[in-house]
Amino acid sequence: MQSFGSVEKEAKELSGSLWISSFRGKSIMAKRFSVLLLAGVLTVAVSSACGSSKDNSFDEGADASTSSGSNSNGPSTGSSGSLGSSGGPSNGTDGGDLGTCAAQTESAKQLPLDILVMLDSSGSMMATTGADGKGPTKWASVKTALNAFLTDPSSAGIGVGLQIFPIVHPGAPATCTSNAQCNVGGVSLGRCFLKACSPANSNDPVVSCDSDADCGGRKCRTTGACMLGPLSTGSSCLVGDPDYGCLIGSCAANTVGYCEGDSCVASDYANVAVNIGALPGNEAALTSKINSLPDPKPNMMTPTGTAMQSGLAYSKQYATDHPGHAVVMVLATDGLPTVCTPLDIPGIANLASMSASGSPSVKTFVIGVFSDDEKATATTNLNAIATSGGTGSAFMVSTGANVTAQFQQALEKIRGQALPCQYEVPKPEAGTADYDKVNVQYTSDNGTASVLGNKKAAGDCDAAGGWYYDVDPASAAPSKIILCPSTCDTMKNSTGTAKVDILLGCKTIVK
Repeated sequence: MQSFGSVEKEAKELSGSLWISSFRGKSIMAKRFSVLLLAGVLTVAVSSACGSSKDNSFDEGADASTSSGSNSNGPSTGSSGSLGSSGGPSNGTDGGDLGTCAAQTESAKQLPLDILVMLDSSGSMMATTGADGKGPTKWASVKTALNAFLTDPSSAGIGVGLQIFPIVHPGAPATCTSNAQCNVGGVSLGRCFLKACSPANSNDPVVSCDSDADCGGRKCRTTGACMLGPLSTGSSCLVGDPDYGCLIGSCAANTVGYCEGDSCVASDYANVAVNIGALPGNEAALTSKINSLPDPKPNMMTPTGTAMQSGLAYSKQYATDHPGHAVVMVLATDGLPTVCTPLDIPGIANLASMSASGSPSVKTFVIGVFSDDEKATATTNLNAIATSGGTGSAFMVSTGANVTAQFQQALEKIRGQALPCQYEVPKPEAGTADYDKVNVQYTSDNGTASVLGNKKAAGDCDAAGGWYYDVDPASAAPSKIILCPSTCDTMKNSTGTAKVDILLGCKTIVK
């Protein structure tokens, strides 16, 4: 994490100091708050104030309506377009002039972000990567990328937690050869998974069976592992199935299986592997857990439905317990659901949709790790989950290239996109807060600054963008400044130098 001094220096170098002249005969450098979008990540930069003897209410200096001719209905038509007489940022295309009234900018605080990573540890994660298939396994690559993300200085301040799926039910036998062995303490863990119905197509989940009668006209085939000589390739197969054999090697029948229900008992997922905690404080617990995770067993399946339900339930409870935090879940998987309900993509997408639209809202990001042969189908399905989860589209990682680099980049993009466009309303150290003298200024990548129009409520936001309070100041004291969706999208799509300043003391410009 950068020290205060280095952040202050960077803020001055990037945006300059804001000097307000002729304030009661004094020259004052206002406290400056900038939210810089650097490489897709919002970081806070604060430079200290000098010389003000006035109390810290929002009313600092003359009202904009008297000092520069602006009023609550829009920007003024002043010709200078500056915030002061000594080179402050202009209001760009908005025109207008906040004059010398903006004598103070309190350091606002962006609302915190928390991420629960739901990590797939099914058997297919042991497949190798690289164009020649001789690179590290997907599992090893993803673990390396996660550790790099956790130690990245840009991740400092966000909260991160971890859950793994599937989870083995306590008391479940390590292996089985019959269904009877899958009844543990009166709890049925389903079949001993040794046979599966031949899927009708690549979108169909793999369903266990005992005979053809369980498969609705399709074949019940023995499960197997793809072997290249004495070594497993990490891929699964169905013995004798022309469509689900092995691309490389031969399909060797499994002689032992596992109780399929050991990963479908919802209560087994109640406790996550590592609870959400702010970085860098939670880094040691997370990296220790990641590094100690055993390699996935070849016969472990993908219980996406149960994992999603439990992960979203945990995240929603965390958001409830931590009001003001933005909480999201990241589903990282290399396969489509194979066991547990819901098995279908629409059913799983519906879980994401209900969570995103609920209160508190928890959105779902998706990272998929697939071969080029799998990506077309996988992308369609995972996009459905991400779209329903309120995050647009999934981040797709190709196993034919550097999986570690791609996965880390996906996490970095999620970090930037998930950061909320919400800020705490600055609180005066003394005096009375005047919420009619707060303005929000957006500076684009090319340095053009414009004062954003204030909207009465979220429903008043339009394509022109702007900002609003979480509650109407006429009814209660607001605690959040929230950017309208179009402004938020513009800022997050910045190439790296856009910023937002919260200016106090001038009459709020309303549009």
